[in-house]
Amino acid sequence: MSRNPLLRPRRAAAGLTAVLSLLAGGLLASSPAYAATATPGRFLLVGGLLSQNVAVHGVAKDGTLSKVSGSPFSASAGFSIVVTPDGKKAYVASLTGSSITGYRIGSDGKLTAIPGGKVGTGAAVVGLALTPDGSRLFATMGGGENEVRSYDVAASGTLTKTTAPPAAVPGDSALSLPALTPDGRFLFVTSTLLSKVTSFAVAPDGRLTLIGQYPTGNVPALPAVTPDGRFLYISNEQGASMIGFAIGADGALTPTPGGPYPTGDLPHGAAITADSGRLYVPTAGSGAVEGFRIGADGALTSLPGSPFDAPDGMPGRTVLSPDGKVLFLADVFSPGVTSRVHSYTIGENGGLAPTGLPATNTGVLMNDGPSAVLTPDQGPTASVRVVSAQGGTGFFSAAASSDPDGRIVRYDWDFSDGQTSTTTEPEVAHTFTGSGPRTVRVTVTDDEGCSTKAVFTGQTVSCNGGPRATASVTAP
Repeated sequence: MSRNPLLRPRRAAAGLTAVLSLLAGGLLASSPAYAATATPGRFLLVGGLLSQNVAVHGVAKDGTLSKVSGSPFSASAGFSIVVTPDGKKAYVASLTGSSITGYRIGSDGKLTAIPGGKVGTGAAVVGLALTPDGSRLFATMGGGENEVRSYDVAASGTLTKTTAPPAAVPGDSALSLPALTPDGRFLFVTSTLLSKVTSFAVAPDGRLTLIGQYPTGNVPALPAVTPDGRFLYISNEQGASMIGFAIGADGALTPTPGGPYPTGDLPHGAAITADSGRLYVPTAGSGAVEGFRIGADGALTSLPGSPFDAPDGMPGRTVLSPDGKVLFLADVFSPGVTSRVHSYTIGENGGLAPTGLPATNTGVLMNDGPSAVLTPDQGPTASVRVVSAQGGTGFFSAAASSDPDGRIVRYDWDFSDGQTSTTTEPEVAHTFTGSGPRTVRVTVTDDEGCSTKAVFTGQTVSCNGGPRATASVTAP
C-alpha cells in the first residue's frame, strides 16, 4: 500500500496535542464546494478548528454531498460537535470562546443560533457527549480545569447547568474527550497527557461517581462505544494503535484480548457499524483508513484489504451513513489547505472502495476531533388495522405506517399464535390456529435499517429508532 509522503513530517507533532498553538492563525483559503443535484436525505456537519466555522452539506442516499447555502457558518468551533436525536439541533464546543453554543438545523440545513442556547464555561470546552435521548449534555473542560460538567437540554434547545457538581478527572488530563454508553449509565473520559481513560457512573441527576482509571496507549484521543454497549475503543494518537475494553455491568473496564491493536501513524476518529461488528479508523500520519472486525470477545482483526488508501491529505475522521453502505472520510488538512470529505462504498466483507464521487471541499480549516457528524436517520412509526376477518382468517394492513426521511422496506408480523411472517409489502393475510381474539403486532424497518432501537456510539445518535416502530391490533 502506498503511503502519502506529504504526511510524514506530521508524525512527531500532530493531532490534539499539537494544535492549540495554531489557534491564533488566520489561514483560510476560500474554495467552492462541489454542488450536487441529488436531493439530500440528511446533513453532514464539519467543524473548522482554525477557521472557527462549521460547514454543512446535504447528503443524498448515494453519498452525494451538496453545499448548503451560506456554508460554512460562523461558529467558534473546536474539537466537538453533537447533534440531537431528532436532527434539528447541534451543539458546538468552543476552545477559544470558552462556551457551548446551540444551533437550529433548518430543513434546508442552515444553522441559526438558538436563543438562550449558549452557555459560558470560563474554560476551554474540549469534548461533548449528548445522552441518547438528547436530554442531557456532558462537557469536558480543558486547560487547568480537568473536569466534566453537565447541562440539561430543554425542548427549545436552551442549556441549563444541572445541579450535579462538576466531576474532577484525576490527574492532568489537559485534553479530554467523553463517550457515553448507549444506556446512558456510564461515561468514559480520555486523559491525553496521562495516557489513561477514566470511567464514571452516571446518576439520574447527572452526578458522576468515579469508578476507576485504566491505562491506554500513548496519547489516547477519541473514544467510541459499540452500539450494543459491550466495548469501548480508543485511538492512541502517538501509539499508532487502537485499544479496546470490555465494559462491565458495573462500568469497570477490562482490556480486550490481544490489544493494543497496531494501526498506521496517528489514528484519529473511529466509526463503528450499527451491528457492532466493524470499526474503521483513519490514520492521519499514514494516509489510510484501517478496517477491523470486532470479535465476540472485543478483539480486533484486520479486514481483508486493510489498510485502505486515502487520497492525498491527512484523514482525521470517519463517519458512517446510517445504512452502513457509505463511509465518509474528513481530512484534518488537505493539499488545498481546507478540509475535504471523501466517500467510499462498503462491501459485503467490509472492504472500502471509492464511490467515484468528487471530493467535497468543506471550506473549513482543520477538522480535528469528533467534529464531523451526520444528522441521524429518523426511525419509522408503525400503524396497523384489521381490514377484514372471516372464519379464522384475518387481513391486516400496515399501510398507514410512515417514515419521515425515507421509506419502509420491511414488516415483521407476530400473530400471537406461535406464527410469524416477514413481508416487504404492508398487507398480509393470516389464518389463526385456535380460537378467540388475537393480538397482531407489526414491527417496521426503514430503508436505512432503523427500527425499534436507537444506534449510538458515544456522542451522537445515528439512528433515532424506538418503540414507535411497533404497533398492534386485536383481531376478532
